Amino acid sequence: METIYLEHSNTGLSFIESQPCVFALGFFDGVHFGHQRLIQTAKRISEEKGVPLAVMTFYPHPRQVFDKNNAPIKYLTPLHRKQEVLRNMGVDKLFIVKFDPNFAKLSPEDFVEQYLIYYGCIHVVAGYDYTYGYKGHGNIETLKKSGQGRFEVTVVNKISYNKEKIGSTQIRQLVSEGEMEIIPKHLGSYYKVNGYIARSHLLKNDMQELVIKIDADYLVPQEGHYQIQLNVHNILYHGTIQKISIRDNYTLLYAYIYEDFNLSIGSLVDVKWLKSIYVPGMENINVV
Repeated sequence: METIYLEHSNTGLSFIESQPCVFALGFFDGVHFGHQRLIQTAKRISEEKGVPLAVMTFYPHPRQVFDKNNAPIKYLTPLHRKQEVLRNMGVDKLFIVKFDPNFAKLSPEDFVEQYLIYYGCIHVVAGYDYTYGYKGHGNIETLKKSGQGRFEVTVVNKISYNKEKIGSTQIRQLVSEGEMEIIPKHLGSYYKVNGYIARSHLLKNDMQELVIKIDADYLVPQEGHYQIQLNVHNILYHGTIQKISIRDNYTLLYAYIYEDFNLSIGSLVDVKWLKSIYVPGMENINVV
């Protein structure tokens, strides 16, 4: 997958040799069931047309730009994780547009001309509620009008669970509240973060303690005990999260592992959050 970073300026766009592409549009935080259907639809159309599939997304989240008083935005899929997921879904090109005040002022018409037409779009796939351009004035209907005679538009309808739309906002709320066992109904898999082992030692009760360092951009659940599964070098381990420590530039997860575990500091690890639990006796373990 080719990744192309774009930044809007008053001096013009980055020159990139364009080729006809099918474009999937969205922010895609979490890459949940709705996003998956959208990208799969775009992939099918790109294969039918014999052209590459391009995804155009944005970073950072618009809320980070518009509300300076907000704490830094936490993501279900920080940018590096999103790139990995999209690559595995068969995306050929990933356009990452820097969302800043200059880009936010762009009219819907200029967005179409300078970002879709300019970079070779022949077919757009977007969600039914997709908006774009200054203050979100552009929508699916304006996109269809702008595309007449130039590109086609396919709209992906809402996907629901328990009569509610599956969306990144709802999933972020579930993660924040520690409702980890419900998340597969929205994502298609358990919530995962990745990082590396920062510390490891044996406890008095023969359990192993790991301290896992993850990117500060990851959204993590509220304090509590969580059943987890770790993947280290494609070997699975089971245990619990006992403590979550959020710092300015990173987050530390204190995990207790039940199987024999002998891995070096710095080993990469995927953490799959299975469910929130109460573990009798764990409150007596001294975590430093």
